[in-house]
Amino acid sequence: MGANSPTLHFHSPDPKKKNHFPLIIAAAAILIVCALKWRDVVIYVDGEAQLTAKYRKELQNHLDEADEAEQYALIALSDGWYTCVHSGFGTYFLKAGEVWKYGTTTKGEQGRYDYKFLRGNGVNYIVQFRGTLHECLKEEKKKIYMYPLLPENLARVEELRLIRPPYNPIRR
Repeated sequence: MGANSPTLHFHSPDPKKKNHFPLIIAAAAILIVCALKWRDVVIYVDGEAQLTAKYRKELQNHLDEADEAEQYALIALSDGWYTCVHSGFGTYFLKAGEVWKYGTTTKGEQGRYDYKFLRGNGVNYIVQFRGTLHECLKEEKKKIYMYPLLPENLARVEELRLIRPPYNPIRR
C-alpha cells in the first residue's frame, strides 16, 4: 500500500510468426469432448431410450453438489505483494487479513485449492457462508460488488483503490 507500481515491460509479438499452438490445443479439446459416445450416455430398455446408470449417477452428483456449497474468501496471511489479475499492476500490496479473492465452491477447500496453492500464494481459505449453490453465488456477487466500500480498500490512497479483490478477474 502506498508503494509505486512496478514498471511493466511489454513485448509485441512478431507479426510474421504465427503461433498455431492455441488452435492445436482447442482442436484436441474438442476431440476429447466428442469422444463421449451416444452409447456411453443412452441405453435402450424395451425399446425406450434411458440414461445409463453411470450417466444418471453423474447427474445426481451434480444436483446434490448444488445443494451444498460454500462462499469463501482467500485472505492474506502477511503483509506483502500478491498477484493482481486486473489492476494492471501485476502485483498488489495487501496487509495481513485483507481479502485477496472471493469465490464459491461445491468441492470444499481441499477440492477447490491444494495446500501448495494456498501457501504458495500466502493466503488462507475462510468459509464465509454455507448454503445452496445459488445462495452462495449471490453472497459472492454481493461481496465482490461491495468490495470498493470495504474499510481496507477505502483506507488506501484513492489512486490505489481497487474495484474488486486482486485475484477476482471479473465481477461475475
